[in-house]
Amino acid sequence: MAPIGASHMNGARRSGYESLTVGFMVIAFALSLLISWLMQEWWLFIPIMLILAGFFWVVISLTMRPGGRFERPGKRETPFFAFWGATLVLLGAIWIGNDAYPGNGVVLVVLFLIWIGAVAMALSLWRLRRVPKGDT
Repeated sequence: MAPIGASHMNGARRSGYESLTVGFMVIAFALSLLISWLMQEWWLFIPIMLILAGFFWVVISLTMRPGGRFERPGKRETPFFAFWGATLVLLGAIWIGNDAYPGNGVVLVVLFLIWIGAVAMALSLWRLRRVPKGDT
């Protein structure tokens, strides 16, 4: 049984990341508007927002500390932030790449599918290494 303060500390850390994310998303929204306005290309707003948010989540995942000794061992937020951050960056880059080089839709879809497959394999290998040798 975890001490009384353990759940409060995990909740406070989670709340801190949520507040940090909301604050950055407001900044990313403003920067996306500014860049779209300066380039006079309003369609750029969404992919720039995706790229900025994705980079932020990847940086957050790289700077996160483990949740502490009272957190459940299977619960990890770092891979979640890293996966979705990198996926957002990739989607934003695909969006911009498709506009810069039209006619390459199939190549961009294949790139996205390779990304999803590679991440699925990496996560599976990571989980397989964590399973005790007698349980396979």
